[in-house]
Amino acid sequence: MSRLSVRTHRAFLGTPGEIMRKSVTSRWKRRLSLFRRQDDGATAVEFALVAAPFFFVLGTICETGLMLFTEYVIQNSVQEAARMVRTGQVTTGDGTIIMTADQFKDKICENVNIIIDCDSKVSVYVNSANSFSNLSSSMADPINVGKGPNGSAYQVVFTPGAALQPATVIATYDWDFSFPFMSFLGNINDGKERRIYGLAIFRNEPFGS
Repeated sequence: MSRLSVRTHRAFLGTPGEIMRKSVTSRWKRRLSLFRRQDDGATAVEFALVAAPFFFVLGTICETGLMLFTEYVIQNSVQEAARMVRTGQVTTGDGTIIMTADQFKDKICENVNIIIDCDSKVSVYVNSANSFSNLSSSMADPINVGKGPNGSAYQVVFTPGAALQPATVIATYDWDFSFPFMSFLGNINDGKERRIYGLAIFRNEPFGS
């Protein structure tokens, strides 16, 4: 090759060192491009990153929905049982009790037992007064109807009242959360449980003795 051809070749391609450097650079660029396009396992990695939060949110939604459904069932059962008090099926006209507290609780648990252990975990409160103002001042807060903070047993209150007296029925159940980090919904036991309840306030009908 003539000197002129060599000079022309070098001018076009560069020196041998430059040619080698360009070759190596080009080879690494091709490998880097292949690496960037390689996506085997990317879906699995992405799913692993979002799976835990996704299933946690899904589980929280399901448990919250089940808890609210349970509260609805308890409320409905309390309304049905309160009708028995109001119509004189629990006491006589002068207030004499003809149905025990356990028997009354069994009436509430007839429907609730389908979804929870009502017999051993539901607490029932029934009270009455001569006026609604007195009933309001003496009525227990539902959060206090149930076992105490140290696990102490609930002292049952069962005073259905006489004819025409205002009365109230409360039934509570302590929901123990299955999923972690749900203490923001809890209201007892340091947020570990939520006391859900059904409530009815009414005036007894003028049933006879």
